[in-house]
Order: sequence, then C-alpha cells, then structure tokens
Amino acid sequence: MIGTIEDLIKADEQGVTDFTVDGKCSGCGQCCSDLLPLSRAEIDRIHRYIRSHNVREHHHSVIAVGFDFTCPFRDNVKRVCSIYSVRPGICREFKCDYDPRRIQTNKELFHRRHDVVYMRHEFFGGIDSFDVLVNLAKGAMK
Repeated sequence: MIGTIEDLIKADEQGVTDFTVDGKCSGCGQCCSDLLPLSRAEIDRIHRYIRSHNVREHHHSVIAVGFDFTCPFRDNVKRVCSIYSVRPGICREFKCDYDPRRIQTNKELFHRRHDVVYMRHEFFGGIDSFDVLVNLAKGAMK
C-alpha cells in the first residue's frame, strides 16, 4: 500500500502502484482496462454471459481526449466488475500488491498467448473509438 511520496515514486518507477488495503483489493478499478489480451474462448464465454444476464455497458468520466479506456464492465458506483464470475484470465491473475516482476511476467505471458481486444467495441459494438484515436494520433504526427 502507498504510504509516502517516496513509496508512490518507487511504485511508479516499477510500473505498478499498490492500491490494496490491508493486503486486499480496494476495488479502486485502477487495473480495469478497456484493452485486454483475451482468448477466443474467453470472448465467447463473456458474450454468452452478457446475453444471458442482460449486462449493460458502463460509461465512465473521461479526463483526456474524450475516450473511455476503463473496462466497460467496471461499475464505478458499486465498485464491482459486472462479469466477475467470467472475467478474463489476466484479470483473475492480477493483484497490484504482487511483486512487479511477477506482474510483468504474467502480463507478457498473456500478451504472447492472446490478441489484445478492445473490450467496449467487442462486446457492445458501435464506433470503434480506439481506431478513431489511433487515426487521430497518426494525423497529429504528420
């Protein structure tokens, strides 16, 4: 858990900030990303779950650029995952107080095995704003 400015700087240098409280997940949602490596089986399982449980997309406040990069299954009001029982493997394996080397190894393993999926687009369709963002960034670099 972050206790001092020095702890925060050290955690940032390691690439992961420990937001746990007394060693338990605080439910802060800092790890809930819209871009995750998923297997085809995970995608199919999540699609079936959201259809059978009538799961709706969650929208979040956006600070920059106008794109919501928080997982669409993150309910910020209740501070829970609306697909928790079928959440992806990378979500099951992650805990922000793990040793940073373990976190990086797990991340690399999932990224080698699976393609990164834009969760919001995959499960709720609509305009693929990630592609829009990439194209905007490319245009800005010209």
